[in-house]
Formats: sequence, C-alpha cells, structure tokens
Amino acid sequence: MRLPLLFVVLFVTFVSAWAQPQVLTEKQLGNQRVWNARLSSDETLRQAFTKQQLQYPPKFVYWRVFKKEKQMELWAADSTHHRYKLVKTYSIVNMSGTLGPKRMEGDYQVPEGYYHINQYNPYSNFYLSYKVSYPNKSDSILGNKSSYGGQIFVHGDSLTIGCLPMSDDVIKELYWCNVQAQNNKDTNYYIPIHIYPCRMNAGNWAYLKSYFNFDNKRLEFWRNLQDGFNYFEVMRTPPKMAVDNSGKYQVKY
Repeated sequence: MRLPLLFVVLFVTFVSAWAQPQVLTEKQLGNQRVWNARLSSDETLRQAFTKQQLQYPPKFVYWRVFKKEKQMELWAADSTHHRYKLVKTYSIVNMSGTLGPKRMEGDYQVPEGYYHINQYNPYSNFYLSYKVSYPNKSDSILGNKSSYGGQIFVHGDSLTIGCLPMSDDVIKELYWCNVQAQNNKDTNYYIPIHIYPCRMNAGNWAYLKSYFNFDNKRLEFWRNLQDGFNYFEVMRTPPKMAVDNSGKYQVKY
C-alpha cells in the first residue's frame, strides 16, 4: 500500500528533527543548577544588555580578565561587524600565584594570554564552571615541555589553584550568559577570554617595571600582550591572534 505523500513528508520531517542533536541550552537546562542559574540571572542580564542597546539573548560575547585588579569584563556585540560594548565588570574572588604567565603544573599561576572557552561543566564541584583553553600554542612552546598543567576553569566558590573563582551568584550569571551566546553558533565559534596581568596602561606599566625589573623575559612577554590589548582599545573588537615559532603572539589584521 502506498502511503499518502503528505504523510511521508511529515514523517521524514519528524524523524529528521528528532535525529538532530540537542542545542546547547536544551542540554544544559536539563541540569538543575543551570535551570536555577537561568531563573536567578536571566532578567539581570537582560536589563544589562538592554541598557547598552544590545540584543538579548546575547549574540557575541568577549571576556577580558585583569589579574592585578581582580576583575573580569563582559563585552558584547550584535554581530562581528559591530564594535563591542562593555556590559558589566565582575570581581574575581581570589587569585593564586603572582603576575606572569603559567609555565608548568603546580606553579599556582593563573595563565596569561589569548584563550577561549572550550568546555562547560554543570556538575562542577564548584557549583558551575567553564574551562579556559590553556595550554594554547604559545604556552606549549614557552612552557615546561614535560608538564604544562591544565584544568583551568572559571568557577564558583573561592578556592583556587590557578583558576578564576567567582561567587556562586556571579558564576550563575556568567555561565548562563555564555551558554546562550554559544548556543546555535557554528562549531567553529569560540567565546574568547583574554587574560592580562593588569590593564596595560601607563600607570600599571610603571608598576610592572618597578616590581619586575629583574625579569626581562616576563617584561618582554607583557610587551607582546600589549599588542592585543591596544588593538581592542582602538578597534573595540576582539583581536584574532596567531603564534609564531618562538611562541610570540601576533595580531592577525
């Protein structure tokens, strides 16, 4: 018996839709912690984005971290062709190590450089967490070849050994913001998170040169980071970075 054409079309459509993988928000909202994060932070985020005349849910977001100031900035834009706007600045609860890049496992350092978010963990021991893509290519060249370390997360709670801890209330907001921005994007889209020793201005450079005048290698590394910092300050769009064979960052124009 031949099935009516309309029935066949509907059946194929249903099967195709059912076979599609769940989008990120659907998967994440299956976890009670993420559901609670949505309930507690969605309206706050909506108001912050609306105040800057940005679409919500967010389209493109970008994070800048400043270790000396213990601050994390949320920037956003409605498309890759728009200049990014500052949405909010968050306080980091604690910071291990000192200013300077992470070069080996167990050095207690928070990495510095150009990274992206590459994993979401709603089952974290620190309420919610998302992973920073350390080590990157530069770290692999300049770091300890036998053991770079890893597992660097932005997470709840205040405990840290090289991670970026936020309060539980704040991590709910950050996590839900990122999940929405990541959702339905091409698989090649990564949310950038760029980590600096400090805001790379004249006053902070005087501080760095004063306290780290004995460490030319560290100062040279920071001068390299200055290129990406300056690019964003002028262009207001996240710099796309390449890494040469010596481990040095290069802005891709």
